[in-house]
Amino acid sequence: MMSIEEQIWDYIDGNLDSGQKAAIGHKIATDATYQSVYQELFAVHQQMETIELEEPSMSFTRNVMEQVKLEIQPVSLKTKIDHKIILGIASFFILALVSVLVYAVSNVQFTVAKWTLPTLNIEPFITPFSIRIFLFIDLLIGLICIDSIFRKKRA
Repeated sequence: MMSIEEQIWDYIDGNLDSGQKAAIGHKIATDATYQSVYQELFAVHQQMETIELEEPSMSFTRNVMEQVKLEIQPVSLKTKIDHKIILGIASFFILALVSVLVYAVSNVQFTVAKWTLPTLNIEPFITPFSIRIFLFIDLLIGLICIDSIFRKKRA
């Protein structure tokens, strides 16, 4: 429930719909309490309308804006990474992996099977021409790597 002052302020400011405005108007006309509060608040409202708001001069605004520009810009917060913590976590996982591998290898029983690998005869593929192609491709890859190194140094 709104207080009398709030209802009358809304009435004076015109923030009520037509039904509420008529009800408050009727209470002001019939009720002495509403009428006295209305007269006080309406007098305050009229005084507030006669007051002229002072605006700062343009030079003041300009000076304030120049001071704002001179303020140091806040640095964005960057979290610092503690490399010792990262190293500790990495060492824990590496130690865990190594220990699992050692356990697995220590519990394996090796037996020799009686099977042989198929032999692959690659001698017919190794010809002087294939060796030259291989060396040419290696030379091209090496030149591309050297070129990229020189481009990075130049930039």
